[in-house]
Amino acid sequence: MTFHILPADQPLASRRRFFAWAGLTAAVIAANRLPGEEIAKSATTRIALLSDTHISADKELLSRGVNMTDHLTQAWQQVNEAAGRLSSAIVHGDVAFLKGEMGDYGQVAQLLVPAGKSAVPLHFLLGNHDDRANFRESLKSAAASPLESHHVSILELKQANWFMLDSLEKVNSTPGKLGTAQLEWLAAALDAKADKPAIISVHHHPQKEGDKVAGIQDTKELFDILVPRKHVKILFYGHTHAWGQKVQDGIHLVNLPPVAYVFAKEKPSGWVEAAVGDKGIELTLHGVGPANEAHGKKLELAWR
Repeated sequence: MTFHILPADQPLASRRRFFAWAGLTAAVIAANRLPGEEIAKSATTRIALLSDTHISADKELLSRGVNMTDHLTQAWQQVNEAAGRLSSAIVHGDVAFLKGEMGDYGQVAQLLVPAGKSAVPLHFLLGNHDDRANFRESLKSAAASPLESHHVSILELKQANWFMLDSLEKVNSTPGKLGTAQLEWLAAALDAKADKPAIISVHHHPQKEGDKVAGIQDTKELFDILVPRKHVKILFYGHTHAWGQKVQDGIHLVNLPPVAYVFAKEKPSGWVEAAVGDKGIELTLHGVGPANEAHGKKLELAWR
């Protein structure tokens, strides 16, 4: 995968050029500083994980009593403050508010890449409130995905390989699906990179029978690929707006909190700082919005 780099001193000519460089899932925006020796020599690589930003072209818009623009502004300020120890950031889908309109993505550009600079290299995934056609209209000059049907990519870290998937099936429809082509690509890519732990990111959650919120419709097919490949260690996802963690068949399943709004008041909103090591990962929840006892708490997960 070839990533496009946005020089720190090169201003944005337009919102369209931002996404031509940025590339949802398929490309990366360079930071306004390169990762320093401290990151390069560290025993861990730190990644900022965000999900469900739900940004509208209308920066004053509220949903469930939350101003989504305000929440992302808070979260991104925290990422900026942590940029010296971060190597990149991944936004796990539902970047746009509802239907993935062009104006929504323009507002994202204004928030995350002010004056043409990003705090850290930035990657995006697609969720069910994003629009692939609008993405591609904005991505005419961006690096192509290995798949025409989906936006997928691999982020290579010292300690692991990070596989970013695309579960968007239909815009503004709750369920997600990976599809045969993407699953075949994932299996081949995992086999080709079996020398390091594999981390998987996708928007929708793995769905079991009886789930109230529709997730990945081909979950069984996905786990048929993941479980026997023992170098697969963890799966990150968003979609349900509910911070949580569990284990299935030895694989850690981590449901990222939303940056925007929660569905249940007892749940936290915010973003997660992931410190990837050789034998496991440490997750720290950085909160935005109402105070929550989970804010600032660390979770240490050992690889199977």
